[in-house]
Amino acid sequence: MATTGNDNCLPYGMACTECNDLLVAPRWSAYVSKHEVRHFWSCENCGHEVEMTVNPRINAVGQGVERSVVA
Repeated sequence: MATTGNDNCLPYGMACTECNDLLVAPRWSAYVSKHEVRHFWSCENCGHEVEMTVNPRINAVGQGVERSVVA
């Protein structure tokens, strides 16, 4: 899995890292711990999938996020 930056996040979703289409909500999310939530995104336009790990305890935009390419 390759990790990418957090440059495509928006206040209400994110942009697909392949086609830049708007992704409004993750396909599913998993609570791992009080410091880690994983979101799994899938683009309906191109089929690209992304796994994002978020630290919910960090409120600043652009911090505490690690994104990995799933497929």
